[in-house]
Amino acid sequence: MVSWAITGATRGIGLGFVKHLSMDSKNQVFALIRSLGTARPLMELAAQRKNIHVIITDISDPTKLDEAAAEVSKVTDGSLDVLILNAGSAGPDTAVLPPSAFHGKKEALDLEIGESIKNNLLSNIYTINSFLHLIRNGAEKKIVFISSQSGNLDFTRMTGFSTLLGYSVSKAGMNMAMTKFASELAPEGIKTLSLSPGWVNTDAAKAVTGDPEIRKFMLNMFHKVDPKVEGPAPIEEAVSNMLRVIGKLNEADSGKFLTHYGDEEQWF
Repeated sequence: MVSWAITGATRGIGLGFVKHLSMDSKNQVFALIRSLGTARPLMELAAQRKNIHVIITDISDPTKLDEAAAEVSKVTDGSLDVLILNAGSAGPDTAVLPPSAFHGKKEALDLEIGESIKNNLLSNIYTINSFLHLIRNGAEKKIVFISSQSGNLDFTRMTGFSTLLGYSVSKAGMNMAMTKFASELAPEGIKTLSLSPGWVNTDAAKAVTGDPEIRKFMLNMFHKVDPKVEGPAPIEEAVSNMLRVIGKLNEADSGKFLTHYGDEEQWF
């Protein structure tokens, strides 16, 4: 039996992981969520599949994360095989601004960077540290951060994508943190990975690219990287692709930032 813990599991990619993994009754799936307010689809699924365990926590609070890890430990007898760090935030409304637009707007810049660092970097480090003792006792010993191509230097340079400053910086920063964890934990056989899901048809993606003009603008940029991309992929397809990469994760690839195809080039 393989145990999985997924943060941000109420919707989108996180819920997609829960749905896919829980289809196999041999998996124990722990859905870590912030509240029940938006968790109706998850709770309905958990009522049907007894291998789903819903745990309410706050990934910005190390104490509550320690409590969540203790709940997982009771079910798994002190171990966890795979931790998937999916929760995150696109940042405040200022995410639509390029870096130079923050001149004279110190408070806005502090918020743009600070909130993203808190939600996409610090909270994930808190989560890893709270669950690390369980991962040490697991069989798979894998920690996976769901990153974004927005946090890749070459992707940003090639597309000319200048907005989402805080989001991109925080994702890139967490990619580095994952490499640091990989270096530290390699002697224990623990493997880490930053993984881009691609362009996925989530509610968050629709909020950004739902407008036809914005979608056209985004496609023009994305075509500089991949002329064949036509639109976002279904959540189920993205999750399936990522799980294949996670399944193949070995010591040689630990600490890398890979695409959902397991390479460093195919972002879509």
